[in-house]
Amino acid sequence: MFSKRKCQILMACLILFVKLIAGQRESVVLLRSNITRLTARVIRAAGFDLQQVEHLSVMDAPNLEHVAVEDLTKMPNLKSLFITQAPLLHRIPPLPALPELRTFIVTTSGLVEVPNLSHVHDKNSANTSLPYLQAIDLEGNHIKRIPSHALRVRADQVSLNYNLIEEVPAHAFKNSQISKLSFKGNTKLKKLDDLAFAGNLLLRQLDLSNTAITSLPTKGLEKLQILRIEKTPSLKYIPSIYEFQHLEKAFLTHHFHCCAFAFPERHNPARHALYETQLAIMAQKCGKNSHRNTSEPRKRRSINLNSDTKRSTTNVYDDTSTESQDNGSWASDEYFSDSGSFEDYDQGDFHEPVNNSLGVTYFAECGNFSLSRHEVACTPLPDALNPCEDVMGWSWLRASVWFVITAAVVGNIAVLLVLLTNHTELTVPRFLMCHLAFSDLCTGLYLFMIAVVDLRSYGEFFNYAYDWQYGVGCKIAGFLSVFSGQLSVFTLTIVTLERWFAITYAIYLERRISLGAAAKIMIGGWMFSILMAGLPLAGVSDYSSTSICLPVESEGIEDAVYQGGLFLTNAVAWVTIVVCYVQIYRSLGGGGEKYGGRGAAAAAERRIANKMALLIGTDLLCWAPVAFFGVTALAGVPLVDVSHGKVLLVFFYPLNACANPFLYAILTKQYRRDLITLIARTGQCNWLVERYKLAATPPPTAHTNPSAPAALVPLVDYNRSISQVTKNGEAEIL
Repeated sequence: MFSKRKCQILMACLILFVKLIAGQRESVVLLRSNITRLTARVIRAAGFDLQQVEHLSVMDAPNLEHVAVEDLTKMPNLKSLFITQAPLLHRIPPLPALPELRTFIVTTSGLVEVPNLSHVHDKNSANTSLPYLQAIDLEGNHIKRIPSHALRVRADQVSLNYNLIEEVPAHAFKNSQISKLSFKGNTKLKKLDDLAFAGNLLLRQLDLSNTAITSLPTKGLEKLQILRIEKTPSLKYIPSIYEFQHLEKAFLTHHFHCCAFAFPERHNPARHALYETQLAIMAQKCGKNSHRNTSEPRKRRSINLNSDTKRSTTNVYDDTSTESQDNGSWASDEYFSDSGSFEDYDQGDFHEPVNNSLGVTYFAECGNFSLSRHEVACTPLPDALNPCEDVMGWSWLRASVWFVITAAVVGNIAVLLVLLTNHTELTVPRFLMCHLAFSDLCTGLYLFMIAVVDLRSYGEFFNYAYDWQYGVGCKIAGFLSVFSGQLSVFTLTIVTLERWFAITYAIYLERRISLGAAAKIMIGGWMFSILMAGLPLAGVSDYSSTSICLPVESEGIEDAVYQGGLFLTNAVAWVTIVVCYVQIYRSLGGGGEKYGGRGAAAAAERRIANKMALLIGTDLLCWAPVAFFGVTALAGVPLVDVSHGKVLLVFFYPLNACANPFLYAILTKQYRRDLITLIARTGQCNWLVERYKLAATPPPTAHTNPSAPAALVPLVDYNRSISQVTKNGEAEIL
């Protein structure tokens, strides 16, 4: 964290030692000193003339507890005070008037509050018209609060990085003139008062990276040009671009905040409407007055052209801009330059104040008037995982997903209602169907949550993105999606294996899968599904990486392994299902040749083959595209972005959830029989019950009609017929 700071310290030491070797005794360096008080006597004892001291540095002073600030006045030429690695130095008294002081640095020490520097330039020297501090650096201390008026100074840059600041109160920088201000690394900083920066009209750069702020005030940031709020996931809402009249660059944390800058009309419609009104008034005003001002000379004195251009083209963002220009305050932002960074302490460059009496009001308003939108270079830009679009993206997808939701929810509730209210003996197929219906119902609930958020945030999702993606709702939706997907795949595999096992060993009743064994298997399936759905909540991948709340982002090896495990599970399950259904078809005759080519048997085989083809085709349609594009993404060659991937993840993949209840339950004879039984118990719709009984009554046979002679069947053929009937009975639920 302090590597750059250490490099700067070493560089400062090198420069000071070079000066000492050259015979310049204006630099004082106390390195690894055991002093407890920094006084004029200590400096004299080191052999320095106080009248000649310009730079005072104290490095690695483990016992330093006090700085005699009154002795600093005995060094009239003091330009810089540098103290580092003084852990016992908790407070520095208010500094007296030091008119030549330009740099005040106390880093990696024990300061618990900001020293009062408001009186440093009270007594101005004759050769300095507007004194200022090039740098105030208090990085790496233990500062918890910022007292009022402590930083009532003129400074090019102020750094409060990596402290313990928890709150910036109102008017913390009132009457200050600071060009660059940094709070980077204050991880406990959560609250910025709405008036925290009020009164500082000259702030050009603000760094709030690595903090815990949840909102950003705008009062006092009208002149801001560079904003840094990186690695701050707690920031919920970004103000409108119209609140930052001169903002040029923004380095943010969330992609959707840059979307807000790119689409201001959707981010803040009311403020955008006001801007459009002001723009129309300005265009009309400038159009009428342009011919009266073409002959007037452009009187500019000590004004930077680039700054004027930015100001004149963006004044329409502020509803008070016209008034501010009428009284001449439009030029007050030229005090400071923006060259250098927070670390370039020797690069301070201040301008003289502009003459406010110049008659250039019209030029300030209309001299470089432009109807183009104010653009901000914002990062991170929207990418494949977080595009500036709604949750669904396309209108047809938004409509289609409701069809899938309706089929999944209604179909699976119908299956659960019939199976759970039936009083007949619970069998293994019924038991497995209940689990399959519940898992598919969870998929329907996931899609319902996604669809509701899409409707609520239609056209302006980036305004809701933080609450949704980083809220409890997205975590629940993501958990339901992964849990239901894994449990559904697992249950379908067990259902297929159970049917294959039952048909393969049809004549061996003792080899059937018991209900107890099926329960133990499903307990394992539940545990596996909960584990896979819970890993993103524990930090392996993340549900918040995209608006559809699926763990699609892969930043490390563990994320790639997790996603690869999901795809591998689906692939193994699908291959198992295909192999089992092929074996089932072969065991049932494979086309009717075991029936001697008889038409009825061949027709029955074709019906079974068609049903199995439908089951396999549905699984293939749902799983294969997702698996293919997922594998290519894991291999580092993504063929689709999330915008197109939503079609696979939100539409095709959940198709199983609405198809399974129909293919495996509702369209089977057993389910219809159970449904009629349930209706009959209610005493309602008797006509439907009678109609079903009439349709289900078999035609007369030798057993029901004794007058018809029964055909004699050889013993071998009889056993074969019984075995085949058993197989057909097991296959009936297909």
